[in-house]
Amino acid sequence: MLCVCAIIFGAVLYSGCTNKCGSTTCQNGGTCTNNKCVCPTGYSGNSCQTAWSDEFIGTYKCYRSACSPAVSGANSWQSAITKASTNSGYTIYISNFDNSNSTQTATVDSAGDLRIAPASGTHGVSATGSWASTGITLDFTTYVTGGTSYHCSMTFVKE
Repeated sequence: MLCVCAIIFGAVLYSGCTNKCGSTTCQNGGTCTNNKCVCPTGYSGNSCQTAWSDEFIGTYKCYRSACSPAVSGANSWQSAITKASTNSGYTIYISNFDNSNSTQTATVDSAGDLRIAPASGTHGVSATGSWASTGITLDFTTYVTGGTSYHCSMTFVKE
């Protein structure tokens, strides 16, 4: 009797964990509607298998240009873009942002657009940009204590 109950429980558990859509299993919380996977925000693909952030992940050579007022220091450096396993497919982390050893959190959308939320208070970063096969272009503003702000453009080239 115990064996039969374990098999029935296992079958119920297994069927509750998959969302079959014809011959496809919808992934990452996708649901099946009219025999097609409908993906949650942050995922795309026939079975919702691709996170929007996936194309951004990697190591980049970064180039800063067109800053107003001018910024001293190196205008090129290396940064890495990563994601957490629990980020819902649309959050990325940019390490060594603007050669500052800080990490910025950004969100991406299905069109490959990137956004760093506006800074709060008198210190932080806000930015918008986009991903293309050649890399990422980004326009950003850095706010520093004392009310000064720097407006710059940056290009990320995937290594």
